[in-house]
Amino acid sequence: MNEQDEVARVKERLRQLMDQKGIKAKPLSKKAGKGETFVRDMLDGDDVKLGNLHRLANALEVSIADIVGGGSIRVAGRVGAGGSVIFEPVDGGAVPMPPGMGGELEALEVDGISMLPRYSAGDILYIEKAAPGVSPDDVGDFCVVRASSGETYVKQLAFGTRPGLWTLRSLNAEDIVDIEIEWARPVIFVLPRAARRRLGY
Repeated sequence: MNEQDEVARVKERLRQLMDQKGIKAKPLSKKAGKGETFVRDMLDGDDVKLGNLHRLANALEVSIADIVGGGSIRVAGRVGAGGSVIFEPVDGGAVPMPPGMGGELEALEVDGISMLPRYSAGDILYIEKAAPGVSPDDVGDFCVVRASSGETYVKQLAFGTRPGLWTLRSLNAEDIVDIEIEWARPVIFVLPRAARRRLGY
């Protein structure tokens, strides 16, 4: 299922729940604490955000899983935004599958503070499951990166000073310069720590 199909599925499920609860778009928007056209704009557009779905789930007195279909993904491990974090599979619990996202995804928890204010410790980062290699198209993006030495980081990817080497940029710490990388994957969705608490994850 591609991204557009997934968004359409979530919106259709929302319509079904509204019908079951006997509530129209305008009253639901108000109950969710938003403007009158909030629900209509979501159903007519393609901007389906997890935080907005959480508001609607509360207003409809259902769980977020009732809207997104109960899809979830296990947190596979931690990713360093500071000191070195050796990635290893862990049972980090389940987090919701991002709305509108298809394909094989991996969820990782941020550990460290060197990427503040963009990412905080406890945030969940979603990436596509990693295959070996680094794409030059991802240079400049914030990526989860596995160094050849085994550390896994979230950093901004940059070219190194020589072919085959890469630099990992932090927002408030020293860059990691000229390292070999096993793989790098851009961050495609973030579940903030505060949203995790509100969603019960």
